[in-house]
Amino acid sequence: MTRVYSNLVNEHIKVLLNTIADKSSEPTLYQDTMTKIGMNFGDALLAEIDNKKGSVYLACTVEDADFLAKGILSRLENRIHTVAFACFWNQRFSPFEVEDMKIAPIIKKYQEPTSSHVNYLVVVKSIISGACVVRTNLVDLIQKIEPEKICIVAPVMYYNAEEKLQKEFEKNIYDKFQFLYFAKDDERTSQGEVIPGIGGMVYERLGFQGQEGKNSYIPEIVKSRRSQLIKPTGV
Repeated sequence: MTRVYSNLVNEHIKVLLNTIADKSSEPTLYQDTMTKIGMNFGDALLAEIDNKKGSVYLACTVEDADFLAKGILSRLENRIHTVAFACFWNQRFSPFEVEDMKIAPIIKKYQEPTSSHVNYLVVVKSIISGACVVRTNLVDLIQKIEPEKICIVAPVMYYNAEEKLQKEFEKNIYDKFQFLYFAKDDERTSQGEVIPGIGGMVYERLGFQGQEGKNSYIPEIVKSRRSQLIKPTGV
């Protein structure tokens, strides 16, 4: 097993990565650590974004919304002029029981309105291994918006995930890709778990009861942002 760190990583971030990789970390600690990791990614994104008066559209999966994505948003919304948000509920499975042939259809989504053109589309995932969830959600997003740049953000990636994801898109799309990650791992179990990765299946680590549990969950960040969108004018 070989873990390679990106140039974004310092000793503090290594401690955070070790905490989520530790299978004994309780869900509350895991949630808090994921939020802190998100805040670090938010700072990294701010360093990459040229125009603070521009627009960012941040998209995540339901399990990451209240933790990793929340941490990123807490940094971006204080500095970027326009930040919109999307959340996807995916049902991930393999018709052939092969990890790299898994699919992840969208069963529900929350998408805030935005202009068709945005400066940065930020796609967030706690770990990218087979990349089927990121691919599915990205395809859905680029049917509606045209980003100048696409930032794909994950604390941990499997070593060939970048190449695999790029092969799924035409050149005019993948040329916009920028991958921001903290660590790449090159080992997976027969069940598809990346080692050390993020310490197992993220649903259970965050305290959800498997895939069904996370897909029945409405994130607090979705509830609060939705209530702001529908609030009557002048209230």
